[in-house]
Amino acid sequence: MNRTNFDSSPVLTVDQRDHSSALATRLSLMMFLQYAVWGAWLPLLGRYLSAQLGFSSGEIGMIIGTAGAIGAVFAPFVAGQIADRYFSAERFMCVSMMLGGVVQFLLAMQSSYSNWLALSVVYSIIYMPTIAISNSLAFAHLRDPDRQFPPIRLWGTIGWITVSWVFPMVWLQTGLKPQLMPPFLVGTERADVISRLADAMRLSGIMSFLYGLYCMTLPHTPPKKSVERLAFAKAFRLLGHRGMAVLTLAALPIAIIHTIYFIQTSQFLPTLEGVRDSDIQPAMTIGQFSEIFILALLGLFLKRAGFRTVLSIGCLAYVVRYLVFSLGTPTALVVTSQALHGVCFSCFYAAAFIYVERIAPADVRHSAQTVFGIILLGLGPLLAGPLLGKLTAMCTRETTIGACAQSVNLIPQKPADAATEAPGDPKGWDNLYVGAQADMTRYGDEHPNDRSRAWRALRADAKVAALDYKTFWRIIAGFAAVSTILLAVGFRHDAAAGDPRAAPEPAS
Repeated sequence: MNRTNFDSSPVLTVDQRDHSSALATRLSLMMFLQYAVWGAWLPLLGRYLSAQLGFSSGEIGMIIGTAGAIGAVFAPFVAGQIADRYFSAERFMCVSMMLGGVVQFLLAMQSSYSNWLALSVVYSIIYMPTIAISNSLAFAHLRDPDRQFPPIRLWGTIGWITVSWVFPMVWLQTGLKPQLMPPFLVGTERADVISRLADAMRLSGIMSFLYGLYCMTLPHTPPKKSVERLAFAKAFRLLGHRGMAVLTLAALPIAIIHTIYFIQTSQFLPTLEGVRDSDIQPAMTIGQFSEIFILALLGLFLKRAGFRTVLSIGCLAYVVRYLVFSLGTPTALVVTSQALHGVCFSCFYAAAFIYVERIAPADVRHSAQTVFGIILLGLGPLLAGPLLGKLTAMCTRETTIGACAQSVNLIPQKPADAATEAPGDPKGWDNLYVGAQADMTRYGDEHPNDRSRAWRALRADAKVAALDYKTFWRIIAGFAAVSTILLAVGFRHDAAAGDPRAAPEPAS
């Protein structure tokens, strides 16, 4: 059966349609839980590690970027060379989710950087392979994956959005009242909102346990009797083709700044006027809503405009988004620019993987995706952590609280705690002057919906290290601009490199 020709699909009986519908429902719930487990904590992690635990940007980059990169690099080996050979998919998923739930509860109890880094690496190695395995499980049981899989995978995005709305509504706010704008229910932010962010890890852990149990109800998917050796050598030879080489060069800067987006945005949004810590997740899900819409139209975009144009638009969306971030005002514009995340992800990430699938020969298509995935999801995030540390140091300068109050882009950074633990040593903000923390606490009590900007209560002449977000985001935009120019000028569709189905690139 030609999977891309829906008219040639066989006519199903009533029983077969009922079975197909029930299977789609079960797999949709699997995807919902798969990404709800992830979306519960990732958007908030940078803010929690910075505001609650006092980790530096470089340390946060290592925890989110480097740990995730290690998981992405190991994922093909774990999923393809271990899980596919020795375990049924549903049992492997069950065990992985149970172990991941334990690690999430352990993370919620940690306060030291070394423990956080080690456990984050462990969790990444456990969780990342389950993304590929959940996809493989779904493909193994669908009659027409090309048609049936996209709406099933859509429920993963819905799961991410749902948990990102429900958690702050239920746990970070009180006195919810309806409003016309998303997320439609808002209330007063709780006084202990920062410490409560740790509960996002616990929520993820609980959902992991539930997901693990649910996995045992999924259709039995036995291990493959034979798994081809990964044809890495032949896949790497695709880099000799101009289009693949240019795409790979452009992908590396994008992968770095895409990771920085997830690390830094949760710390950046609460610096905006009117944005609270409890608003971080709903604000960032604007990108997921956009992603749903853009992905639905991606096939048409590629057919009409071609890969070079679509990939270039994806990179250009990064440029525009970060330039808007650098403005810092008006808040509505900056928050709305989150919608560009859907363009960034769909037109670059999704389109790039489609391109690799199109140009790779059939016998190394999986290996080519693996090689490109390691670059995009492994090497990029691996470099993001160290780069973020250097970039924030370069964009941080000493100034006064008064100067910060007059600028929307200068954000004071919490001073480090005293190196010793002697009684009476100043902690955090009290390193600026005695009573600084008390001033901020008093401001938070008087302005419960503006706690994230309580530094405004500090003495105007107090000297502080401040991060200049205007410079920071413009440098990030510069990385994306390089990739945009590289693709627009140097990319050429390698129709002859692999799949004979690949049509010539439309003029653009």
